[in-house]
Amino acid sequence: MDLRKLLSRLIGGGGFIALLTLAVSGLFKIAAFGREAFIASHFGLSNLTDSYFAFQQFPLMLMTFMFGAFGLAFTPAYAEEKRRAGKVEWMPGLLLYGSLFGLVLTLTTAVLAPVLLASFTSVPSAHSAATLVILAWTFAPMIWLGIWAGARLADGRNISAMVVTGLPYLLMTLLLIVLYWFHKLDDLGLPISFLVGFALVGIYSLLSVSMRACKETDLRHSMTIWRMAGFRRFLGNLSASSLENLGYAANQLLLVFFLAKVGTGVVSANTCAMRLGLLGFSLLGQPLGQLVQAKLCAVSESEQADVFKKWLGAVATAVIALALLLYLGREPLVSMVYLRGKFSSVELGRVLEIMPAWIAYFVVASLNAIMARYLFATGRAAVYVRRQLFAYAAANAIRMAFWGRMTAPVVVWCSVAAEGCALLFNLRYCLQTSEPSLLQPHLAGVQEV
Repeated sequence: MDLRKLLSRLIGGGGFIALLTLAVSGLFKIAAFGREAFIASHFGLSNLTDSYFAFQQFPLMLMTFMFGAFGLAFTPAYAEEKRRAGKVEWMPGLLLYGSLFGLVLTLTTAVLAPVLLASFTSVPSAHSAATLVILAWTFAPMIWLGIWAGARLADGRNISAMVVTGLPYLLMTLLLIVLYWFHKLDDLGLPISFLVGFALVGIYSLLSVSMRACKETDLRHSMTIWRMAGFRRFLGNLSASSLENLGYAANQLLLVFFLAKVGTGVVSANTCAMRLGLLGFSLLGQPLGQLVQAKLCAVSESEQADVFKKWLGAVATAVIALALLLYLGREPLVSMVYLRGKFSSVELGRVLEIMPAWIAYFVVASLNAIMARYLFATGRAAVYVRRQLFAYAAANAIRMAFWGRMTAPVVVWCSVAAEGCALLFNLRYCLQTSEPSLLQPHLAGVQEV
């Protein structure tokens, strides 16, 4: 085949953007490896890192929500409102109430600190309490960043959105290195660097969105945005998209809870294993899921089933191949990233023990991402949400039934098994039902609003 024609088809079909997206994602993942290697080398696996990785889950869950359920509802609502009226009248109000919500989350976390310390650390301490409070101040910046990124995506600026959303982690890494260089890196260096990274980018996001939103809209209506039809439609869509996200967040918290009860260092070992085991999801599964969603939106209803089947096979092949590579190369990969400084060979073994479960979860999560986008695109989101919620409940019911008798890998395998069963049920359902859903006209009306 002619190389010029091949490149022309690749660029014309959106392949260039897909490759650029994968490249940017890969660069940030390499930077993340550098940060993880530094943390492992300097701090090892201890009660200190247990506290940081456990309480880091709270702001990260909010970030998952902002770039997941919130973005799913906000981005199309913002784009449609801007096309219809030339501006988004309810944006200043959204910034105001989003900021207040972030402050409420911070204060609530501080008030519940004794309960959270007892639940998510094996040995509560003053350091753990300070870590929790410091990380709690990242809630509002994450909300600002999520709103900014959603607006950029609605404007078609997906690459710039990806770059800016990765900046907090780069700043975090740079600050850790600077503190270490000047011998100022103490036990609170991890949560402080996390806060500084997100605070700086979050404030930039707030100022950027505020300058545009306040210039284009009437600020007198900021306090009564619930009276605006566009905002009410956005809230309706947000409620629907949030249900599964809440179930996932609760499941992740419970997973950390069960792991914390296994012993000291287990949460840290699980975090190390999870980040390497799910490497393929951030590099391959998630970007391909977004690509499939775009393909589904670009074809007619009668063609969606064929597009789904075609891409499901391609994605499954790529995902399983990468999973096998990660499994076979897991020991040199973990050694390269973590085995240095205070991270010993004993701790290496604990990470390697958990990692196969997360590699299997990467396969399940990647295929579920394709399944979810197909069911949402065809108006059958309730099927996916219902089965995922059942899967989360089943995984934690198994953990509770075997309380005190589970090792760390088994705790993770419970999620793999439960969500894998949901995946099989969804796959059977999708392959058996190729006609448009009865809900499609309703969802089409929602999208047109």
